Amino acid sequence: MDPVELAFEDLCSRFDMYLSTLRAQGDRQRGLLILDKTTRESSLQRLAADFRRLGTQWGSAIHNIADIPFFVDSRASRLTQCADASPTLCSVDSTPAIPSILDLIAGRLYASEDGVIHGLSHKTQASIALHCMCPACLSRRLART
Repeated sequence: MDPVELAFEDLCSRFDMYLSTLRAQGDRQRGLLILDKTTRESSLQRLAADFRRLGTQWGSAIHNIADIPFFVDSRASRLTQCADASPTLCSVDSTPAIPSILDLIAGRLYASEDGVIHGLSHKTQASIALHCMCPACLSRRLART
């Protein structure tokens, strides 16, 4: 599967999971996805509609996202610039230029009751994940012990 589509499916699924948890606690809000402009806008909107109708590869349909994603030019929106994942990815990849950005938001990422972080997905080979110290991989290892 295309890496962008896989990441988008993971994002939609995790966001829907988070909103489902809130709904179970009595918070009936639905979510919106706002993404940076891309040439793939049409294909991602189609995918989002398919996730609602047919479900994701994990078998569950998306129920808590209110609409298809909205796309804005991040150069025109400070909020979109703020939410840009690039600093987070740099931190996960151990880029020394931005070591503290992930540290600032790590405590705000969604984690299940067993402590597994679901708001950050670090895709790597299984053998590397055994020793990776990023918050996502570490939380999964700690939950298994």
